[in-house]
Amino acid sequence: MKTWLVSLALSICFSGASFADDLPDYVRYAEDNDSARLEIAIRKFTMPSGQSVDLIGAVHIADIAYYQALNQRFDAYDAVLFELVGNPKNLTEPVLPADQGQLQSRGGAVSLLQQSAGKYLDLTFQLGAIDYAKKNMVHADMTTAEFQKMQKERGETMTTLFSRAMQVQASGKLDSAALRELDTFGLIRILMSPDSAAAFKRALAKMLDQMESITEAMEGKDGSAVLSGRNDVVMRKLETVLANRKQRRIAVFFGGAHMPGIETSLTKDMKAKATGEEWLPAWTMPKAKPPAS
Repeated sequence: MKTWLVSLALSICFSGASFADDLPDYVRYAEDNDSARLEIAIRKFTMPSGQSVDLIGAVHIADIAYYQALNQRFDAYDAVLFELVGNPKNLTEPVLPADQGQLQSRGGAVSLLQQSAGKYLDLTFQLGAIDYAKKNMVHADMTTAEFQKMQKERGETMTTLFSRAMQVQASGKLDSAALRELDTFGLIRILMSPDSAAAFKRALAKMLDQMESITEAMEGKDGSAVLSGRNDVVMRKLETVLANRKQRRIAVFFGGAHMPGIETSLTKDMKAKATGEEWLPAWTMPKAKPPAS
């Protein structure tokens, strides 16, 4: 059960470089008196050329307001480099959110898992909400054939990743309190609660808060096609875009799990300087108000 939950968490933030001990944080759980939230970072950098690069983390199922806010932000960039393994022509064709069959064909089994989770959690699927047809959207990922070839070369399969997920759980690197909320007894309590979807969403958000540690452990000693291999692709595309000095404002829009490796490459290899950050609420879970006395 826990392996499946870790795999679900990975699919929500997936769609590098080896990481330092202190990982940049792109996914966090936050709460106050009014709500609990899963928040995703936007970290801002300035290149030696004076061009700006914003790393915009993504979560692949979220509140529709999160994707609406991103669509508005994307208009301010000269180029938005985005992830999605597949044919770029298919990815940039407008798709109606209700056309689930076409969305599934674009993302395969992982997308199907994301969509099923989104439906249960009352969240929107990314492919149906982000406008990839805008002229400034730049595909910066592998084709399906390239991805499959790299996985074969590295001897990597979904079974490999599931095995690493099990090793992560056994390593003691994860917050045991967050895992206990989603163990067998925790799930029983959630399913018996008046709003089981909201309770499950809060517990899952706490697990996603540990995403950077989970993905670091799952990379393996030689890196993975899912993470480091695809990060190499986006960094090469970023170098190409930056070579055009007319491209002053650039965004990289990738799953939050990819971002620590991308940031490491950006700052260490390309000498970018961090200039700020902000956090967007991707999931907002309002808290029930106590009855008036």
